Amino acid sequence: MSLNEKIRSVIQSSRDSFPPELTALIEQGAGEISALEIVEKYLGLGDQAPSFTVNNYQGKSCSLEDYLENGPVVLTFYRGVWCPYCNLQLAEYNARLQDIRNAGGTLVAISPEKPEAIDLILASDVPPEAKEMIVNNLDFDVLHDVENKVARKFGLVFELPDSHKKLFDLMGLDVEKLNGDGSYTFPDPATYVISQDRQIAWAFVPNNYRKRAEADDIIRILKNISKSSV
Repeated sequence: MSLNEKIRSVIQSSRDSFPPELTALIEQGAGEISALEIVEKYLGLGDQAPSFTVNNYQGKSCSLEDYLENGPVVLTFYRGVWCPYCNLQLAEYNARLQDIRNAGGTLVAISPEKPEAIDLILASDVPPEAKEMIVNNLDFDVLHDVENKVARKFGLVFELPDSHKKLFDLMGLDVEKLNGDGSYTFPDPATYVISQDRQIAWAFVPNNYRKRAEADDIIRILKNISKSSV
């Protein structure tokens, strides 16, 4: 089953099991986010990826240039582990990590969420099914994008609609504690493959948080880069 098939399965399961009020807010917000047309302003294929230096979740300073020294970089933005689809994506990429590395890529995830957010979410009123999906102990770097500064450089930042802000309240989630600010701003869950000259070789910007880049597509692009450099 592909990643997006797994996501669709979770969507259907949520519709069947969540209270109608919760389901209505989820669906309303999903439509409002897609209508924001993030795809009109994001960095895409052929653009130059901006330089950045941020800390990983272990507190180490990491730069895009450092990662690029080892080959192409797969940079994936995610909203936070409160999002079940982000957890599915992180788990899928972690399972395919060796394939990504064998194709020459270095996988890096980046989120506005603070490292201690997992503990806060586990103590919240997030549905148990969502808590069970939380991924911990990933085998690749996760970077803390304070105030979405990197995501802004890529043109990916949007503000949650009021319907999804209500979801945070219903689930007992404090966005200020999770992200360090109360702005309710998050990145579109885009995934980029960036070549060593910082050119964007592939961009998946869904403008829909319930769609994610498939690992097979990422690996295909990495292999194409490897072939072209021979």
